[in-house]
Amino acid sequence: MAGTVVIIPARMESTRLPGKPLADICGRSMILRVLDGASGANPDRLVVATDSRRIEEEVLSAGYEAVLTGPAASGTHRVHMAWKALGFPGERIINLQGDEPFVQPGWVVALAGQEMLPNSVVTLARKIPADSGADSSIVKVVVNSAGEALYFSRSSIPWGADFFFHHVGVYCFTPESLSFCVGSPPGKLALQERLEQLSWMENGVKIKVVPGDWNAMGVDTPENLEEARKWFRNC
Repeated sequence: MAGTVVIIPARMESTRLPGKPLADICGRSMILRVLDGASGANPDRLVVATDSRRIEEEVLSAGYEAVLTGPAASGTHRVHMAWKALGFPGERIINLQGDEPFVQPGWVVALAGQEMLPNSVVTLARKIPADSGADSSIVKVVVNSAGEALYFSRSSIPWGADFFFHHVGVYCFTPESLSFCVGSPPGKLALQERLEQLSWMENGVKIKVVPGDWNAMGVDTPENLEEARKWFRNC
């Protein structure tokens, strides 16, 4: 896709699932599953941003591109570091989490195809049953009538809803909004919820939410990993 750069932040030191980018999912590492899924959209650049030589070697051995970065405060900061090292390419920069092995080309197409103001961000969400909302690892987003995010939370919001919008861990930035977001100081709400996007919103960034039937599941725990393996065995 012309003008679109997909950058995948990946690090080894996950608290709940150490080394997860290299975790085996039916004969292929998780990071390669993510790359394989995104590659079908044919972005201008598809790059892994990592501070791990082992992840870099895994990516390069499969014919993909990687950029080594130093320590980063968040995945988005790591994306920005890699984007800078690449020479600031693209009109749309997509931050695709390295623990989303179910990613499909349609994610990238849907994000990059949105009209965006310079200081805006686009993300994805999918409907989930109300009884799934209690899981704090599932981030929920409340969306207004204009399709913009009002709030993200690990709690069950909005109260009394028949369903929730599960936030899918992928963002599309303009060059201006990526630079602005990484320069935004962390806000109180972002620190409480452990959700960096709340800092962006507190500093005036509008986040457009594109709902859809996205087959998404971030792999954060050993249980998630086993579920992903089961899905790939059966598909």
